[in-house]
Amino acid sequence: MTRENLQTALGRPLAVPATSTVRVPGQHPSHYAPRARVVLIEPEQVIAEAERAQESGHQVDVLLPPAFADAEVKVHAMAAVPASMPAYARELYAFLRELDRQGCDLIIASPPAEQGLGAAIANRLRRAAGPRPAA
Repeated sequence: MTRENLQTALGRPLAVPATSTVRVPGQHPSHYAPRARVVLIEPEQVIAEAERAQESGHQVDVLLPPAFADAEVKVHAMAAVPASMPAYARELYAFLRELDRQGCDLIIASPPAEQGLGAAIANRLRRAAGPRPAA
């Protein structure tokens, strides 16, 4: 169920505090941060940015937006994101783990439109791209 569904069912907006003292899985600013650095950019810039980073010496992996699934991209590895938001949500962490296994040092991705389930996926991508705790 999406936030919009809940608000419709309740007949009012949901108040979600920006910060909380409650420690629950998925609330850390860098929840499931892969070993590789994740960079989020606009969908139409993904291919150019990925190829530019690859040419500058990075081992680049790409989460390729559905609109560009058939594009030829000169990078280390890539995963085509499904057009279905439920499928993308189910597979997001599997994609990130697989790209990590490919040995990249940089993952280029673009968040989906922040509507419905896309908002949750975008949130998880921002957390994967977020600041890392000191080791």
